[in-house]
Amino acid sequence: MKQQTAYKLLAAFMILVMIIVPMAYVATSPRSNTEQETQKPESQQEKYNPEFWTMNQPFNSISDALNMTPPDAVSASYIDLESMTPQMTQWSKEVKIDLIDYPFITWMDSLYKSNTTKAYYGHLKKDMNESFLLLSTMSPERNDFEYIVPPWAPYKNQYVLIRQEPGINGIFNVMGSPTVFAQPQTAIDVIDITTSLNKTATAYDQYEGLLSRVEPAPFQTLSSNVSFAKQYYTGIRLSNGSYEKTAAYLNLNSSTLKKLNQLKDNSTQRGILQYNITKSGNYTIVKITGQDMFGVISEETS
Repeated sequence: MKQQTAYKLLAAFMILVMIIVPMAYVATSPRSNTEQETQKPESQQEKYNPEFWTMNQPFNSISDALNMTPPDAVSASYIDLESMTPQMTQWSKEVKIDLIDYPFITWMDSLYKSNTTKAYYGHLKKDMNESFLLLSTMSPERNDFEYIVPPWAPYKNQYVLIRQEPGINGIFNVMGSPTVFAQPQTAIDVIDITTSLNKTATAYDQYEGLLSRVEPAPFQTLSSNVSFAKQYYTGIRLSNGSYEKTAAYLNLNSSTLKKLNQLKDNSTQRGILQYNITKSGNYTIVKITGQDMFGVISEETS
C-alpha cells in the first residue's frame, strides 16, 4: 500500500510534536528567581476551560468511533487502555498503526500534554481526496495548546478551536468525550453527524456486516485496503482468563483460507488453546485463544 497524503501529514506532524514539546519544556522550565518573577503564571483556565468541552458521544468501541466518522474510511484503529490488562496496556503503547512510524499512543500524549485513555485513528479517502480523523479521551482533561476561537463558533453548539502550532496550524479541535482532531471539513462533518436528528451516512455503514459478527474489544483495527479480502478486521481482548484474537474477513480469498487451515492444524504445538474457523455467508471468522498474550497476538491471520 502506498504511503498516501494523510500518512505523510501525520508523520510530519509527529516529527514536529516530538521536537516542539521538549523545546517548550526547556523554554518554560525554571531558570532563576528573577526569571520566575517575570514569567506570567499560567491560569487553570488556559489548561482546561470547561466551556470548550462540548462533545459528548459514546466512545467504547471501534463501532462507536465509526458512527462518528464520515463515509469512505479505508482503515481505522481503536485502543482502549482503560479496559486492558497491564501487559496489554504496555504492548498497546508501543503499537504503530498503519504506516506511521511512531507509537500511536506516545504522540497522542504529546498532542494534548496529557495521558491518553482511549484513542481512534481513521484514514478517509474519497476519489483523490484524503483526510484523517483522530478521536480520543485523556486524563487529566486539558486544552493546554495554542489555539484561536473563530468568530463563527460555536457551530451547532460545539466549540471549535483552531490549532496554531507550527506544522498543525489550522487543524480543528473539538474538545469533549471524545475530543476531535481533524482537518477542517472532516471536523465539521463529525459535528454534522453527531448533532443530526436524522439517520446520517457514516463509515460504520460500510463495515456494519463485519462488525456485527465480532465482539467489542479494547484493541481493534480494520481495513478495506488489503489484498487477501474485501474487508479485514482484528480484535484482541481478554476472555475467560485467556487472550483472544478475532480476525474477520469479507470475501476472504481461497489461498489465505487454505493457509489459515494449515495454521489451525498444528496450532496446539504453538501453545494455542483454541483455533476456530467459521463461515457465515461471505464472512469468515477466526478465533484464536491462549494464555500467552504475545503468542496469541503473533498468530498470523493475514
